[in-house]
Amino acid sequence: MKLSEPMLVSTGGWGGGVLNQYVAAVSGSMCYTIMGSATAWPSPVLIKMADGETPMVLDVPQVSWMVSLMFLGHITSPLPTGYLMDIFGRKRTCLCLTILPFTSWLLIFFANSPVHLYIARFTAGLWIGVTTTVMPIYVGEISGPRLRNSLTTINNLLLNFGVLFAYVIGPFVSYYTLAIACEALTVLYFLAFFSMPESPYFYMKHKQREKALEVLSWLRKGETEENIEAEIKRIEQAIEEQTLQKGTLKDIFFDRGNRKAFLISIIYAILKRMSGSGVMQAYTSVTLPKVTFGVLDPNTCVIVIGTISLLSSLASTALAVRYRRMTLLTISCIGCAISTAIIMIWFYLDELTSTKVTAYSDIVFISFALYYSVFNIGLGPVGTSIKGEIFSTNVKALSSSLTTLVVAFSGFIMNKFYLLIDQWLGMYFNYLIFSVACTVALAFTWTYVPDTQNKTLEEIQELLRGGGKKYRNYDSTEPLSKT
Repeated sequence: MKLSEPMLVSTGGWGGGVLNQYVAAVSGSMCYTIMGSATAWPSPVLIKMADGETPMVLDVPQVSWMVSLMFLGHITSPLPTGYLMDIFGRKRTCLCLTILPFTSWLLIFFANSPVHLYIARFTAGLWIGVTTTVMPIYVGEISGPRLRNSLTTINNLLLNFGVLFAYVIGPFVSYYTLAIACEALTVLYFLAFFSMPESPYFYMKHKQREKALEVLSWLRKGETEENIEAEIKRIEQAIEEQTLQKGTLKDIFFDRGNRKAFLISIIYAILKRMSGSGVMQAYTSVTLPKVTFGVLDPNTCVIVIGTISLLSSLASTALAVRYRRMTLLTISCIGCAISTAIIMIWFYLDELTSTKVTAYSDIVFISFALYYSVFNIGLGPVGTSIKGEIFSTNVKALSSSLTTLVVAFSGFIMNKFYLLIDQWLGMYFNYLIFSVACTVALAFTWTYVPDTQNKTLEEIQELLRGGGKKYRNYDSTEPLSKT
């Protein structure tokens, strides 16, 4: 079977098409599980390294390179990936490039020098560039207006599952067994996504209307033929209008809608990284106090935090159906800003004053837990998923690639300098940056970002261009926050 051709398995019940869309989105978004395990992998491994349980021991500069090189790899792959997914398809590109994480975990397993780890982490970063470029576009294009907000939060849920996987498995198995377990996630993803359909937008862009209709009929199973045909025509018309332009940098910056979409995507990408999530996941075990509540060691604490993060991600998928994105982002940004500010104050008092705060070290763990409780309901998923719905078809690949480049560069800087800032200025300064970024994200959300709730991709484009057209609410029967 060709990887570009869908092998559609009929599913019944739970609305047919609703279930099919969830199955496709979950199967595709499992690539984020691999990404999450790679992001969290240093946390349990650094403890093993300190105990002499790894093939090599790295000093602080080597550790900072080992962690941050993943994000340098992340910078390298988005642009070529953007072109590949437009030529070969969203699905085929992801499936073929799973060779990257597969190779990365093999290198980690056989590593006997820091250089091997550097190459492995860089290769893992290449995969993250692929994932964050392709999958938001894929999920955005297969989703109906009613489900898009919910389906686009699945990436964050599965990302946090990967993080928790590394947190839970890591402390209790050997360095080598952890690498094998993470490798198994790569194989599972390939098998799960192999039978899913390609995006109907990709088929329509390549003049394969029958395949697009077949895929859309499966994704919208239970809807009338008239509705499906109307959606196909809407996609066809949008692609015809948008592909009159070639999808160059000029089309991004000189088109009002694309320019605003690009600015929104870029700023969310930067602020998400600067809010601290990725770097906190990588360095949790070496940031938390040695003992919490008198009984919890860092390994146990990261498992608890990972569990909280996963549960909040699961909750966000349900909350996204019921509440508007603006509401969830507001709660998320405020909660993240407050929790990181508390951590900042604790480290400032501990490092730069004579105030004895050791007895209150439990507050650092509590603030970490609060951060991940609220981060995953808004700021976490939106930074990745929003680019899947706000760009026009002709610039999606290029815009997604450029956004991913910015994400990768921001992540590289944050992870590279986390421990170095601790050495130079103090740990408190890291959390000052995180708190300020969350506050800026809140202000940006309220002053610049439009409400795209329950709108089709074409309607969102009109909204970004400043169109005054009023659109029907596809979910008018569902309770939504009035915010």
